[in-house]
Amino acid sequence: MKMGKLLRLGLRQLAAGMLSVLAVGILNRVMKVELGLALGLISVVIGAHYFAAPLAIPLGHRSDRRPYFGLHRTPYILGGTALTVAATAAAPLVALLLAGRPGSPLAIGLGILTFLALGVGMYSAGAAYLALIADLTTEAERGKAVSVVWSMMMLGILAGVFLGVGTLNDYSDERLIVLFAMTAASVGALTLIAVWGQESRSAARPSSEGTSPAEAWWLVTRGRQVRRFFAFLFSAILFLFLQQVVLEPFGGDVFGLEVRQTTLFNAVQMVGVLTGMGIAGGWLSRVWGNQRIAGLGLAAACVSFAILGGASALEQQPWVRPAIGLMGLGMGLFNVGGLALMMGMSTSGKTGLYMGAWTLAQALANGLASVGGGFLHDLSLNALGTEANAYAVVFLVEAAGTLATMLMLRRVNVGEFKRQTLPLAGATAEGV
Repeated sequence: MKMGKLLRLGLRQLAAGMLSVLAVGILNRVMKVELGLALGLISVVIGAHYFAAPLAIPLGHRSDRRPYFGLHRTPYILGGTALTVAATAAAPLVALLLAGRPGSPLAIGLGILTFLALGVGMYSAGAAYLALIADLTTEAERGKAVSVVWSMMMLGILAGVFLGVGTLNDYSDERLIVLFAMTAASVGALTLIAVWGQESRSAARPSSEGTSPAEAWWLVTRGRQVRRFFAFLFSAILFLFLQQVVLEPFGGDVFGLEVRQTTLFNAVQMVGVLTGMGIAGGWLSRVWGNQRIAGLGLAAACVSFAILGGASALEQQPWVRPAIGLMGLGMGLFNVGGLALMMGMSTSGKTGLYMGAWTLAQALANGLASVGGGFLHDLSLNALGTEANAYAVVFLVEAAGTLATMLMLRRVNVGEFKRQTLPLAGATAEGV
C-alpha cells in the first residue's frame, strides 16, 4: 500500500482520537465541575458506550458475510459512523438535560441510550475498518499500517485537545454544543474521505474468520494460558484506565483549574504515550522483548499513580503534570508490548476468534473502569469527606492494581499458549 493511501485511510483514526477526548475527557469534566453532577452518575452514562462492544463486534464481523452494493466493509463503516455522528451531536444536549433534571429516570435513560448508540456505532465501524485494513494490505505490510493509523489516532487526540481548549476557553453551554457539533461533522467528513473508493468491488476478499461472542467465550474458558491472558489483559486495562473519568475533574475539584487547563492534561499524556511508543517500537522491544516492555509500561504507570495519589492527598499541584507525563509514557510502552503479545496469543487460521476475545476483554475492562472510577470516588468522598482524599484513593487503588497486574504478567507464556490452544482451535473448526 502506498503511503498516501495509507495516510488517507488513517484519517478515520484521527477522527476517532478527536472524539475520544471529547466523549471521555472534556464532557465528563464539564458534567462534574460546571454542571455539578455526581461522578458516579457520569460514569454510568458515559461508560455505557463500552458495554456496547458485545453487540457491536458481531455487527462489524457481519461484513465478512453480507456485502451491500458489492462492498463488504465500506457500508458498515459509514453506517456505524453515521450513528456515531448522531450520538456525538446529541451528547451535550443529554448532559444539559441531566443537569436540568437531576435524578430523573427519563433523563438518565436517554443519557445511557445515547452513549450506547455511540458505542454501537464506534465498535461496529471499528471492526469493519480493521477488517478493511487487513483486506487492503499484505501480511508484511500490516505492522507498518497499524503503526501509522495508531499514530494518527494519537495525533487526533492532540487535535481534539486543542480544539476543546480553543472552543471552551470561556465555558458556556452554547460553546459546548458547538464544540460537539463541530466534532461530529469532522468525524463524518474525515471518515468519508478515509474510506471512499478504498475498497474495490471486484477485488474484495473478505476474511472467513467471523467472530461471535459465544465462540470467543468458548475459547477463553478453555486452556490455562487463554484464561491467564484474558485475566491479565482485563486487569491491565481496568487499572490503567480507572482514572479516565476522574483525571480532569480531579484538576478542577482539587486545584481549581479551568476547563482549558485540565483539557491540556490530555496533551501531556499523549506526548508521553507517543514517546513510549517511539522508544519501544524503535529499539527497546527488540532488545528486551514484548513481555518485558509491557511489564515496564505497567511499572511506570504504577509509579505515576502513586505520585498522583500523593499529589492529591497533599495538594501538591507541581507534581501533577510530571506524573501524567510518566503515566502516558507507561501507557505507550504497554501499548507496544501488549499489542504485540495480543498478536502472539493467537493461532493460525483462528486469529479472528482470539482477537475477538481480546477485544471483548478490553471493552469490558474499559467499561468497568469508567463506571468504577466514578463510584470509587463518590464512595471515598462520603467516607473521607474531602475531594483531595477521594481522588487520592482512586489513584492509589490504580497503583496497587497495576502492581498486581505485573505479577499476573509473569505467568503468561506464549509458547505454552500455542501448545494448549492448537487442539482447541481445531475443535472450534469442527463445530464443538
